[in-house]
Amino acid sequence: DGVFAIAITLLAIELHLPEHWDRTFAGLITGMWRELFAYIISFLVVAVYWASHRRTFQRFRRSDGPLTAINFLILGLVTLLPFGSRMVAEAGPHGDPYVIYLGLITAIGFSNALLWGYAAFIGDILKETLPLGLRLVILLILLIVPTAMGGAGMMMYDPDNWWMMLGAAGFSAVIMSIRRRLGKAAGE
Repeated sequence: DGVFAIAITLLAIELHLPEHWDRTFAGLITGMWRELFAYIISFLVVAVYWASHRRTFQRFRRSDGPLTAINFLILGLVTLLPFGSRMVAEAGPHGDPYVIYLGLITAIGFSNALLWGYAAFIGDILKETLPLGLRLVILLILLIVPTAMGGAGMMMYDPDNWWMMLGAAGFSAVIMSIRRRLGKAAGE
């Protein structure tokens, strides 16, 4: 929890008033739109991954070396978000800095999926036995989140990629529906 909280705090610390601010709301938005965009996106990313991380760890009965190593990977990537956010604040939602930032967000998501995959299929770490189908659907959801986030980001980078976001959203809706059904059947 501490790493996620510090990452969010560092995002806010990076916000500074524009140098030649005219003391109006419009001037503030005009002078800081990139910083505010980067802050809002990064805050939401940290919040989503923090909630996912907490929910995932609630399902574990113990920890071991590989789980700890994967968790350190996740936390290490999360601590890079303020740096990535700064790149977006300086460059805006375009160019290589933005693509690097989207790659960072995607890497965090895939690391979350790796953590779940290890715990649910290899490490025998789950508190309760979940049906194979439910474990697979949860893994698929954890893989979809970074894909959807990256697709949304690429849509902003290149509006011609709208189809990526639409496809990810449709696929996400189907998988979430299956997840709800399997969860109910498993008593969740």
